[in-house]
Amino acid sequence: MDVSSLVQPIEEATKVPGPVLSALARLKLKRVIDALNHFPRSYNVRSAIKDLRAGMVASVVGAVKSAANKATKRSRMKLTEVVIDDGTGAVTAVFFNQPWLVDRFKPGAKVRISGPVDYAYHKWSMKATSFDFNPPPLAEGLEAEYPLTEGAGNDDIAMLIGKLLHHAQAIPDPLPAELSGKLRLMPIAEAYKQLHQPTHSKALEAARLALKYREFFLLQAGLRLRRRAEALDTGLVIRVDDELRQRALRYFPFSLTNAQQRVCRELEHDLTTPGRMHRLLQGDVGSGKTAVALYACLLMIDNGMQCAIIAPTEVLARQHAVNIGNYLKDTKVRSALLLGGMRESDRDALCAEVAAGKVHILIGTHALLEDYVRFKKLGLCVIDEQHKFGVKQRATLRGKGDRPHVLAMSATPIPRTLSMTLYGALDVSVIDELPPGRTPVITEWVHRSREAAAMEKIRAELKDGGRAYFVYPLVDASDKVEAKSAIEYAEHLKNKVFPEFRVGLAHGQMSADEKDAAVQAFRAGRLDILAATVVVEVGVDVPEANVMVIENAERFGLSQLHQLRGRVGRGRRQSYLFLLGEPRTSEAIDRLNAICKIQDGFKIAEVDLKLRGFGDFAGTRQSGLPKLHIGDFEADAEALTRARNDIAVWHEKIDPELVRDCLELHFGRKYRLLDV
Repeated sequence: MDVSSLVQPIEEATKVPGPVLSALARLKLKRVIDALNHFPRSYNVRSAIKDLRAGMVASVVGAVKSAANKATKRSRMKLTEVVIDDGTGAVTAVFFNQPWLVDRFKPGAKVRISGPVDYAYHKWSMKATSFDFNPPPLAEGLEAEYPLTEGAGNDDIAMLIGKLLHHAQAIPDPLPAELSGKLRLMPIAEAYKQLHQPTHSKALEAARLALKYREFFLLQAGLRLRRRAEALDTGLVIRVDDELRQRALRYFPFSLTNAQQRVCRELEHDLTTPGRMHRLLQGDVGSGKTAVALYACLLMIDNGMQCAIIAPTEVLARQHAVNIGNYLKDTKVRSALLLGGMRESDRDALCAEVAAGKVHILIGTHALLEDYVRFKKLGLCVIDEQHKFGVKQRATLRGKGDRPHVLAMSATPIPRTLSMTLYGALDVSVIDELPPGRTPVITEWVHRSREAAAMEKIRAELKDGGRAYFVYPLVDASDKVEAKSAIEYAEHLKNKVFPEFRVGLAHGQMSADEKDAAVQAFRAGRLDILAATVVVEVGVDVPEANVMVIENAERFGLSQLHQLRGRVGRGRRQSYLFLLGEPRTSEAIDRLNAICKIQDGFKIAEVDLKLRGFGDFAGTRQSGLPKLHIGDFEADAEALTRARNDIAVWHEKIDPELVRDCLELHFGRKYRLLDV
């Protein structure tokens, strides 16, 4: 069968009623392959009512005997109870808070109802999850339950896919034939048939394994091909000698740590050998990632290139501009800051200089992505806190040069298991050493009963010349959320708790100038306390600040707590983090216990991964990976790792054209985002 049959519109391949066709469009099912890749979300056991067992998830077909609404005694919830009989027995299907359904279940109507089964008070009941009228006869085995939308019932979807299943014969196999034979995976067409119309549970599991492995193999093969193509790219290879190396290092008023020096050598290798650099630089808070990034920028600038550094917030962009400006003071290398709120005349003047090549390093926020920003010769893009930028935003920045090198940075450490899979396309560098003088932050979870004692300890630190952050989850008070707000409690700190000290305020709803003025006042020592929201999470560098208090700490994620902790402990004084909160879930308790015991950001990340799960931690929407049809990055880690390992062995036998065709077939144009 021709592969082209897979990409033809569904309505050309088979007859589809108009209302169902509209529903398919809402489900993004337009082509034959889209329908075939619309896999069931669960399976029910097709059963006669006499064969029901408590705890099973079943589908039964019978005639409606009665339907009635009932109110529960202990709540306002309304139940709709529908009794159906199939000749072998009766079962009561229960619908929650859908009283209008009662009019649809006419006595005598034939209906299929699915859901979990229970047995109590000598009668069978089901918590109904789906239903269809006038269903086809119920065969033995498993029944697929599909993701649905209004206008297309489960039987409509199942019937449609059943008509299209023969097209699965045309789906190409991305695996080399020898590997496919060695693994003894179920053939593709048979796997699709078993997933949509399973004959028994063992065949269903074999089908799942076969298609999950192929999906992971296909993505890993795409990443491998991208890297193979980049290895041949010689467009931005630069020259670095000892003189240039030493000249770049003289810009820093300190010696780089051993870890920084190692990463600098890795960056040098990328920039001086064929292949476009696409490296992820990980380093704990305060490990010196900016200095390493600037070193790479200086090498590029000495080779006639320009560099762009993009940050997710104005606070962080300004911090980079200040630090880099200090390093480059009294040199011929020029850096500049571009922000969205600049006056148009100032912005246009700066952009003209960038286009003329007079600005060597342009630092900014999302403003760098605007059409009015043009470079003369962009050679390196540095993306700080890269996980906070979307795939298209990263692609837009890269598009401002001719395939520039990319250095992505993250102060949120990514577990090795995750970076090996989700970021399989990147080389990964790690700064696993803090600069001399950084002392561990004493972290304490303070119960409300001991809050007054903690405040006295903070008062003593402030009297001794320290400074303190107070971080709140909300900007302003809310009737809907039980949590403290920065605006309200800044006044409380100023008037009630610490009236003898100077208190400032910074939050996301302030203008950029107001927020920056507060941060600058705190940095300069004109404020003793800065009450803030998470706007201080990144980019605020105040070595004199040695105390942080986080209110309602249970509302913050583990990695975010660690990021916030990185704002203190940057000077010579002993620093403290006080976590105030009363967690009500075991997960929140685990988070607070972990942050108190663990200082290492990578160990924090491993714990966070276990607590939050792979998908939530990774943020796959931001990562650039296409949405999987059947695989799951967390649940199927074993199959993912196996596919990645097999690619390393079998990559020479991959058919590049076949892999590209398979990627385009299954993921459309989205697969090209693997290049980002």
